[in-house]
Amino acid sequence: MSKKQTKTVKKPKYEITIDHPKDGEVITHKVHYAVRIGTPNNGVVELSIDGSEFHRCRHSVGYWWYDWYNLPVGKHVLVARLVDPQKNRTLKKSQPVKCIVK
Repeated sequence: MSKKQTKTVKKPKYEITIDHPKDGEVITHKVHYAVRIGTPNNGVVELSIDGSEFHRCRHSVGYWWYDWYNLPVGKHVLVARLVDPQKNRTLKKSQPVKCIVK
């Protein structure tokens, strides 16, 4: 009899997800919106809006947050990244999230 082979599924080394806004979400709060980003990894989280430079997020209650003020009306694309602050290199980028501000 041959031994049954089991396949080990590797967990991704780094994970980062924009939790809020959700992809396709319509945002009606134009003055302030707190973007919530989750990662189980150590490092620093930064956010880019519409391909702009990345801005550092703040860490609180187990999540990373970016306080987005004076949101311009229209379609926007958000991308977060996890950075190793000691080596100043990007470890992982999130999937882009598209949202609409009305």
